[in-house]
Amino acid sequence: MIPERLFHRDVESFRQLVPKISGRNQLIGRVLEVKYDGLIAQVTLSIGKDRVTSIITAEAAKELRLKPGQRAAALVKATEVMILRV
Repeated sequence: MIPERLFHRDVESFRQLVPKISGRNQLIGRVLEVKYDGLIAQVTLSIGKDRVTSIITAEAAKELRLKPGQRAAALVKATEVMILRV
């Protein structure tokens, strides 16, 4: 588990690296699991003490090369959650 003060600093440095994203609801964490089923992938992130799961295309997950342990961000917009490898 990342200490809260270090995690906060990590989040702020990430946001400085990705200024082109207009969404402000960026939840940064680590990939826990990626499950593929045909054309879709179920990606689960650990964000602090919580988990966020998103369904994205298998092609997108493969392009991002998402694997457990990697840093990633969930970008939340209305009812959609997008995954961004960081």
